[in-house]
This record gives sequence, C-alpha cells and structure tokens, in this order.
Amino acid sequence: MPESPRRPYCPTCHYPLRVCLCDSVTRIDNNCQILILQHPSEVSVAKNTARLLALSLNHCTIAIGEQPADFQHLSIADDAVVLYPNPHSQPLSIPNAPTAPPSQLILLDGTWRKAYKLWCSNPWLHQLAIAHLDSPPPSTYQRCAKGEQQLSTLEACTYALSVLEGCDPQPLLSLLAARQRAGF
Repeated sequence: MPESPRRPYCPTCHYPLRVCLCDSVTRIDNNCQILILQHPSEVSVAKNTARLLALSLNHCTIAIGEQPADFQHLSIADDAVVLYPNPHSQPLSIPNAPTAPPSQLILLDGTWRKAYKLWCSNPWLHQLAIAHLDSPPPSTYQRCAKGEQQLSTLEACTYALSVLEGCDPQPLLSLLAARQRAGF
C-alpha cells in the first residue's frame, strides 16, 4: 500500500500507524489452505477483512480479480471446497465425518453483489464442491447486511476453520473487534 506523506502506514499490517493492528494479531497455524478470491474494488477498502485473515493465518492466499483469466495462475486442489451459500451448497463437514476435510477452502471476498458477480463470472467454481455454514452465529461485523446470516469474509473463514479443524475462533474475532474499535 502506498504511503501518504501525511499518513504513514505500518509495513506489516498496512494500516495507518495510528491504528496499527499488529499487537492484536495472533498467528494461527491452520492446515487447510485458505484461498480468497477478492473483487478488485475490495483491495483499498479500509474494512478489508481478507487482509486481516492474511495477517493471521499461516496458510492464506489472496488472489485479486474478477474474470477467469485473473485466476488461471492459481493452484486449485482436487478436493477444494467453495464456501458460498446457495441452493446447491451442502453444510460444511465436521472433522469426524467419513470423508477427510478439504485441503483447500475458497472464499469470495466482496460485497454480496460483488461476490455474486465473482460467482457468476467464474463457472469453473461451479465444478467444485460448494458448502455453506450450518447455523453460523450472528455477525458482529459493523456494516450493512441484508440477511441475518450474512458474515464478513473473516467471520465466514473463522467459523469454517472452527468446523473443519477445531480452531478457536476467538483470536480472529478479537482482531475484527480491534479493527472496529480503531474506527474503521
């Protein structure tokens, strides 16, 4: 992120120094590779929760784009699962299920409208397993959401890792709360 002469940025978290979140980040050694397909309009948004995930998760990649050509360079696992609630999605599996948890989880990052556009513009995603969170807790993310179960990318990933790997959701939720207390 470019540094403004009037506003210096932290070189690690890339937030303005006055609201640096580095002290709130807890590194999480997740096993599942998290791949976030981020709509280009989300990159410079201050409330960018995908950036918080990348700071916290040891296995997290953000790919910015909108069309299939933007994502051609990505390595997609054979057992990858797209976390995207729709009429064809299945509840995300728990660790003791008869099948192993996926090695890769793909999330779409953007407003609901832009995530839908990512979904529609990338039919290759439709060929993968599609899952949703079964009864997630209400969102604590401060933004306009149309549905009660609409979560930020950080919240969706947090709860998915909790289901898939038994990860404690608190470190990531505390980071989101710290970001919101910082006023953005």
